[in-house]
Amino acid sequence: MNHTIVKLDEKRIAGLKIITTNEAECGPNAKIGALWQRYYAEGYPSSTPHQTEPGVVYGIYSDYESDETGSYSLLIGVEVDKAGELPAELSVTTIPPATYAVFTTRVGPIVEVVQEAWAHIWEWSKQPGNKRTFIADFERYDGVRCADPNHAQVDVYIAISVE
Repeated sequence: MNHTIVKLDEKRIAGLKIITTNEAECGPNAKIGALWQRYYAEGYPSSTPHQTEPGVVYGIYSDYESDETGSYSLLIGVEVDKAGELPAELSVTTIPPATYAVFTTRVGPIVEVVQEAWAHIWEWSKQPGNKRTFIADFERYDGVRCADPNHAQVDVYIAISVE
């Protein structure tokens, strides 16, 4: 899986948030799947006010305790205007301005291709010269390439240190 390098400005994302670990996600205490189900079942992709990019949903990993072995926050949401007021049940996470390695999945079932991408990213990050910063990483699901969850293509952005 190839990647490109991009520099991004700050983004403000509003949505639903949990704290978890990769270890928990491999067992009976997994929370991520339920959070995605709740986010869509309760209509947040269309009902969140002040959206700047309708049809695009983000899954943001931030507040890393350490690295991929520690706890982190996951917020599922949409980009919103910086000045807009939001419902109290929504949390806000800021994607910081940074340099990101962008990995684009193959087209396939959404859960499967995202899991494959993360497996690749974990291996990639062990290679010399590939340094994750763990300030924020995110998945970007656009309304065109992800319209059919059985034939989706997702971009995964990993914050990196450029030396």
